[in-house]
Amino acid sequence: MQGNKTKRVAIITGGSQGIGACIAEAFARSGYSTIICSRTKPDVDREAENIRLAGFDCEGIVLDVADPDAVRTAISAIAEKYGRLDVLVNCAGIYGPIGPLEENDAKLWEQAVRINICGTAFCTRAAIPIMKKGGCGCIICFAGAGAGGNSIKPNISSYVASKFGICGFTEAMSNELKGTGIRINAISPGAVNTRLLSQVLSAGEKAGKDFLQASIKQKETGGTPPKLAADLALYLASDEASHISGKVLSAVWEKKEALCAMKDKLGGPLYTLRRIDDVMYQEKKKGG
Repeated sequence: MQGNKTKRVAIITGGSQGIGACIAEAFARSGYSTIICSRTKPDVDREAENIRLAGFDCEGIVLDVADPDAVRTAISAIAEKYGRLDVLVNCAGIYGPIGPLEENDAKLWEQAVRINICGTAFCTRAAIPIMKKGGCGCIICFAGAGAGGNSIKPNISSYVASKFGICGFTEAMSNELKGTGIRINAISPGAVNTRLLSQVLSAGEKAGKDFLQASIKQKETGGTPPKLAADLALYLASDEASHISGKVLSAVWEKKEALCAMKDKLGGPLYTLRRIDDVMYQEKKKGG
């Protein structure tokens, strides 16, 4: 069955629960034909049905983003059915093993990197030719794990490494895609209460005392609303954000109005990861 080829189309990986589900619902409510992807059929079927019951256009497909052939086949089929691809949100991700690196299962550590980084790259690679054909597109990745902040959590090294990798990937791809009409950015969603939080709480002391206590507090206070990430994703997909690419943006701290007003200031290293040393700091001070 053919989809509606006049509506904008958004693919959300990891869209069956948590932040991904919130983003999928936001895009569907905004008039997109929304396709959610997940490795777990019951989850993806349930979320897609929930969105359809609310009166919006949504399809769910089972997809392992770590399988490049399956990714290319799925995204090509979506483009064939709907005739276009406007937005790709790379939200699929896992924590990987929790605990000191020397105690981590090597295969589980590698699996997290493969899903978080390689899965993002595989989906992006499959989407680019379709978006190029359409003359434009928006790709959104997910950073996090303190990337760009001042506090890096211990005992989730595969997750941290992969999320820092996403920041570099985003900036590299932005440079690679200049002149194509395709923009790519990464969102740091904040401390959202998802299944990842439950995994830390279940790990107990293996997560480390400080990380565990912070996670307990996060659960008690409710954490960062996932709606903040969904709102930022919608903004980045809009024409208002046509000047933004290659950036790592915080769902908690960045405000739409401020980003709109910074059109002339986003061509440099603002909102990217950079090493700060004494020389760079002093030069910045001299330059005002």
